[in-house]
Amino acid sequence: MRYSSATLAALAVTVQAAKDSRTFAVLRFYGDGPLMEGRVDPIVSPGETSAHVHTIMGGSNMGISATGESLMESNCSNALVVGDNSGYWVPKLYFHDQDAGTLEPVDLFYMNVYYFFEPTDDDIEAFPVGLQIVSGDMTLRTCPDFGGVLQTDGANASYIQPTQWTCPRSSYDPPSRPSADESDGTRAGIQDPNNAQAGQGFPLVECDGYASPLRQDLHMPSCYDPSKGLADHDNNMVFPSVDAATGKQNCPEGFTHVPHLFFETYWNTPLFKDRWTPGGDHQPFVLANGDLTGCSAHADFLAAWDADVLQHVIDTCNAGDIGMDTCAGITVRDKTSTCNVVSPIRENIAGNMTALPGDNPLAGWAVGDASSGASGSKASGSPSATSPAATTVTSASASADDLVAASSATALAGGDAVSTVWDTTWVTVTQTVYDEAETEAASARKDRRVEGRGLGGHAHEHLLRHRSPHGRMRRR
Repeated sequence: MRYSSATLAALAVTVQAAKDSRTFAVLRFYGDGPLMEGRVDPIVSPGETSAHVHTIMGGSNMGISATGESLMESNCSNALVVGDNSGYWVPKLYFHDQDAGTLEPVDLFYMNVYYFFEPTDDDIEAFPVGLQIVSGDMTLRTCPDFGGVLQTDGANASYIQPTQWTCPRSSYDPPSRPSADESDGTRAGIQDPNNAQAGQGFPLVECDGYASPLRQDLHMPSCYDPSKGLADHDNNMVFPSVDAATGKQNCPEGFTHVPHLFFETYWNTPLFKDRWTPGGDHQPFVLANGDLTGCSAHADFLAAWDADVLQHVIDTCNAGDIGMDTCAGITVRDKTSTCNVVSPIRENIAGNMTALPGDNPLAGWAVGDASSGASGSKASGSPSATSPAATTVTSASASADDLVAASSATALAGGDAVSTVWDTTWVTVTQTVYDEAETEAASARKDRRVEGRGLGGHAHEHLLRHRSPHGRMRRR
């Protein structure tokens, strides 16, 4: 049964507002595929057709004019937790067959959204309904020259870098990307020196690891400035500042500390493994905005939570990778059902295409115009990029309509020591467990995806990724 607001409050009475350690819970989704795919973005392009296709999860009232209030009235959501009708979306990924001159959509494998509640002296509060958050910079066609590492410490807000691409491999020799000494991001991505799987920009190799395919990783800021308003997504959010001595992450005075969202978006790239030659100077994947580099990875969030339910999760739930749906006091949606809606933008976004939907030209790493598609998602503090040398590539036909955060070793409850950057305690083994009561359709869908997927490799991969990255000085 569903718990009342009074019951949820009673369950949380012993929880202190300020936190000395990080807790978290993963929000999982259910059903067959995403909620919707289409040129829909009610944050960046409200009431209009979006410039590029998004893969969207969340409440069924999603549309070009969706608001937090309208999403709250959704008939269904593919988020497992009852009480969350929020919208979560990322740019669609495509495979570019250069020989054929065509583009094909890459299926979403699955998405997880981590809800992190870091150590802080602030009260962490539920998202206000209608809060719009955008992270990443969709205008980039080169990678920021920050050494390939994540940088989400608000104390270094002049160069925030909230995204990476993770590529699990059977061997990391040669590396997936050039090192920071070999690349400045204008001709190739930049390898994270502390994580062989991750870095800025698409890898130049096949992601053939045991656990998961190519994945977009993206962090969202968690400090909301009420003076800017819910809808000013360009200015209303910043990342908290990290105290290197204590690991606590605090927001500026007058800001509201909300949950820290981390998107993991897995794409079914192994389906294309025999259709390109890894290890060269290019790779075949392109984002829906025409970005050949992956440096413009971004994500959007439109809040539509029952505030009492989310506050209960914040105050009492530390389910970790087991899932938010296992927390006491949480009601779970029927996993045997599905929640899908048709995009209101009626156009072809599947099959073999000679142009991306929206007619976005391909650009990046010395191809095309680096300034193309220069509107859309951009997080506060995101850097701008320099343009590479341009050799124009156009579609054949139109479609239808200083980071080195102090690395103080911090002992965790289990005795592990990690380095403090934006999070002092991301050392967690993930075990992705799927309910045995899946529908036949969902089972068949997963069977034709990545073979050999199991808990061991996935857990090991997350253990590596969740170690806080050691930054390097920005190249001068």
